Amino acid sequence: MVPDGADLFWGGFGYQRAPIAFSHELVRQKKRNLTVHTCGSEVDLEIMAGAGVTTRFEIAFVAIEALGLANNMRRRVAEGKVEIEDYSNLAMAMRFLGGALNVPFMPIRSLMGTDMVEKSRYREKKVEVMDCPFTGEKICLVPSLQPDFSIVHVQRVDQTGNAQIDGIVGEDLEGSRCGKKLIVLAEELIDEEEIRTRPDQTKIPAMYVDHVVILPYVAHPMECHDYYDYDLEHLQMFHKMTRTEEGWQEYLENYILGVENHYAYLELVGWEHLHSLRARKPWGY
Repeated sequence: MVPDGADLFWGGFGYQRAPIAFSHELVRQKKRNLTVHTCGSEVDLEIMAGAGVTTRFEIAFVAIEALGLANNMRRRVAEGKVEIEDYSNLAMAMRFLGGALNVPFMPIRSLMGTDMVEKSRYREKKVEVMDCPFTGEKICLVPSLQPDFSIVHVQRVDQTGNAQIDGIVGEDLEGSRCGKKLIVLAEELIDEEEIRTRPDQTKIPAMYVDHVVILPYVAHPMECHDYYDYDLEHLQMFHKMTRTEEGWQEYLENYILGVENHYAYLELVGWEHLHSLRARKPWGY
C-alpha cells in the first residue's frame, strides 16, 4: 500500500518496538525514494538506507546503540545517495504533535542558541525565529509533519483496531495521529473484552487505525517490552557485517531478499533461538 515516493512516520524508539518486519517487506517489494521521519531508530533505518528504499531522513539520531555507528547510513550519505536533515529529539516530537493537532508549526525554546537556527541542509526553512505576539520574546518554530503513512508497532490489537502499548511509548502517540493513514503492526490479536479490562493501555484507539498486520517478532533483532528481548548475537553479527558493503550485501541476500516473507525469516533465525528471547515476568525482557 506504500507507493514509491511516500512520506512515512516511523515508530518505535531505539531498541524498543522497531517495525523491522515492515522495513524488510519494503525492501522485498523494491520500494524507492521514501522519506522517513522519526526520532531515533537503528537497524530498521540501516536496512532501508542500505537497500536504497529510503533516500531522505528527517531524524534526531541513528546508530546501533552500545555497538557502534550506523555503517550503512554513513556510507550512503558519503556516496550522496541519502539526505539527512537532523533535528533534536524534542523538535521531532513537537513536529509530530503539530501534525496531530493539524497546525502548521510548533513553538520550541530548546533550539535557541544552536546552529540549527542558521543551518539547514535540504529544507528551505528548517527553523524560524519570531517575536512572540504576546510577550515579545524570541521563540523558535519548527514545521509540523503530516506524512502519507504512520507505521507503528504495538504489543496487542483487537478486532476493531484498538491498539495497546506496554513500556516505552516514545513519540508513537503523536506519530500515530499525524499521518494521513495509520498502519499498525501487532504481536497478537486479542478480544475486545480483554481490551476493556485494561483501557489505560489502549494508547491508540481504533478511530485512528486504517490497517492492521498481525505478526510475531515484528521487531527482531530488536525488542518488544513484555514479549521478547533484543537478540544481541544477531545484532553483533549485523553490525559486524555492515562494516563493509560486501558484508551488508551478504546479509541482505541471506536474511531479507533470500526469504519469501517474515515467517521464512523467522524460520531462518530459528524458533528455538527466538523462544529463548521470550520475556520473563515480571521484568518484561
